[in-house]
Amino acid sequence: MPNGVNIPNIKGQKGKDTPLKNGVAATGALVIPCLVPELNSFFQFFMPGAAAAFLNSGSIRRGFMVLLAVYILGSTLFLATGMVASALILAQASVICGGLLIAAWKAIEAPKTLLVLTLSVICMSAIIMVVASGLEIQEVYSKMISAMTNEYDKAVELYKKNVNEPLPVQLDQLIIDIKRTLIAYFPGIVSSFFIFLSLSNIITFSKLNQIKGLERNLKPEFDRWRLPWWLVWVFILFGFMAIIPEGIWPDIGKNGVLILCVFYLIQGFSIMRFFFKVMDTPIYIRYLVYALIGIQWYGLLLVVFTGLMDNWFDFRTRLEKKMASKEDNQS
Repeated sequence: MPNGVNIPNIKGQKGKDTPLKNGVAATGALVIPCLVPELNSFFQFFMPGAAAAFLNSGSIRRGFMVLLAVYILGSTLFLATGMVASALILAQASVICGGLLIAAWKAIEAPKTLLVLTLSVICMSAIIMVVASGLEIQEVYSKMISAMTNEYDKAVELYKKNVNEPLPVQLDQLIIDIKRTLIAYFPGIVSSFFIFLSLSNIITFSKLNQIKGLERNLKPEFDRWRLPWWLVWVFILFGFMAIIPEGIWPDIGKNGVLILCVFYLIQGFSIMRFFFKVMDTPIYIRYLVYALIGIQWYGLLLVVFTGLMDNWFDFRTRLEKKMASKEDNQS
């Protein structure tokens, strides 16, 4: 150019991400689930992870400043307008988003991040509910149980009206047994929801980071996930608590076993994904196998058992060695 003047390439910079764009996108991802009550459960499964991916694009300090500002302003407005549920959803999303940023920054492995995120969301939700209720823990728990059973009873009544005939005695007993199970395992069911909530946001965060080409990401890939070894001893401890005949310990043990079974279910699917990948299994066969497992309780139990036994047998390493030995023999 004349006189050595360099004109910036505006066309190339037009679609470039900026801190302002990332901040606005992250703010929208955090707030949207709070403003749409009908779809908040759906949005919670990926919006916090998307927000973390946007904030992960720039300075980690700037990302936390945006996250803190959104949480303080948003929760203040929600509480001032009586939207307590929205304030709780924003708190959960902020914890997940902040946890993902820290995990990526500190290079914490994804399986450990899953454990930390789940525990953080559970503790934060419990603290908020207890403080909001004036430390009346038993009252809050009873209200949550009552709300769940009321919804269950409404669903049963609706089913009975549609049938227009008396239900068999066996089915009536099954309905009662399911209700008792829901009450007994309510803490484990809620915690399982938080586990899958954390998992889906970790996957969303990792995928968006890969698309954006960011090196600051969670590793390893899902097919290489492996939970810490010490979790086995926690599982054994809960198992012994579950067989204690009296007191609150059996309930704690049974719910603890349920929660850890969900973690090992995830590890089991990680192993399955690894086997499918190594064996170059067609995608339609993969989804067929997943569907068959999903509709059979013993299929899910087998996946849980596989995830648990991997701590001793290390199935993926064994398969890799077998494949390597086979290739050496062929060559």
